[in-house]
Amino acid sequence: MKARLSIDLEADAAYLKVSDNTVVRTSEVSPGVQVDLDEYNMVVGVEVLALDVEIPVEELTTKYHMREEQMLILGAIRPSVTSFVARQVNSGGVTMAGRTVKDAGGVLTTV
Repeated sequence: MKARLSIDLEADAAYLKVSDNTVVRTSEVSPGVQVDLDEYNMVVGVEVLALDVEIPVEELTTKYHMREEQMLILGAIRPSVTSFVARQVNSGGVTMAGRTVKDAGGVLTTV
């Protein structure tokens, strides 16, 4: 599956979905960052509860089971969703007019 980053500007939250597997448990990685896991403790998604919170990529990639391409996507988004969106806007990857959807370097971003 292609990873999908959904951003809700009104809620100041984001969700990076990296798998279609069923979520069986959620674990808090750090304040404001939760990870959804499947029955094999593989990452299904990462929920960011504040767009400017720093995503603890190193902890996510060492503590939880992730595929290499998922780790690369997390690395591209860090240090925060806010900085990722700003970089995409500056490079022309995302249009910030209303709620548009654009492909931003392989990650489908909803703004």
